[in-house]
Amino acid sequence: MLREIYLCASMVNEASFDERLAAASAAGYHGIGLRPAHVKEDRAAGRTDADLRARLDEHGLEVIEVGFAADWWADGEQGARAVAHERALYELAEAVGARHVLFITGAVDLPPKQALEMLAERFAAVCDRAAGHGLKVALECLPWTGVPDLGLGWDLVRQAGRGNGGIVLDTWHLRRGGTTEDMLRAIPPERILTIQISDGRHEVVGGHLDDTFQRRELPGEGEFDLAGLMRLVESLGVTAPVGVEVLSDRMRALPVPERARLGLEATRAVLAAARDGGSAAH
Repeated sequence: MLREIYLCASMVNEASFDERLAAASAAGYHGIGLRPAHVKEDRAAGRTDADLRARLDEHGLEVIEVGFAADWWADGEQGARAVAHERALYELAEAVGARHVLFITGAVDLPPKQALEMLAERFAAVCDRAAGHGLKVALECLPWTGVPDLGLGWDLVRQAGRGNGGIVLDTWHLRRGGTTEDMLRAIPPERILTIQISDGRHEVVGGHLDDTFQRRELPGEGEFDLAGLMRLVESLGVTAPVGVEVLSDRMRALPVPERARLGLEATRAVLAAARDGGSAAH
């Protein structure tokens, strides 16, 4: 199948709205991910929602994803800040159009069963709010949190019981968090809302956070069997778009257009290898 590929927001995080549109369009992406900060300068300059949408149309791009949101389970001042940020994400999605909003997992100071029940209840509330804006909610499981793998992530989404709730399949976090093939097979294919792709080494270097933000590699340049994973994903009937998210010091040293081009070329090579039965190693 011809899978849609989009440029994740964090891949070119410092780029302005126009810079990321130009880079994504020149490289040949279907769409982009976006954060409220990425249109802050445009808002300050007086650009309207119609102006932003017109710029997207000029470049032939769609906003696939807005995000991310954290602390959505919190109470008090932390929870109030999280709700305000969530509101900003919905406003951005309404301004430019989007398919889903990205929420990340975190640590909760409760026994595991209670934590899962509480998170499922709060996630259901998030899904209800997002549904009011015509959005799906994609939950990304982070290995250093209380929901480190897709098994627990799907338990949370399933217990929340909302049809617009789903899962992010992030190839980096999948390998670092201990997700198994059985966990992946247990998730209905339509509930995997996006696939975020990057490569890496099997061994964690330093702590999880440093490793995650500094040492990811282009698809096909690391040790992960990304082509094999994508073959599995295809066999399960998952049709989600692929977001390119290679976070590393090496990539940040490159110009924004170069990052975008290299990311798309490497991802296309992996997807081609998945179809042809190869490994996509560079």
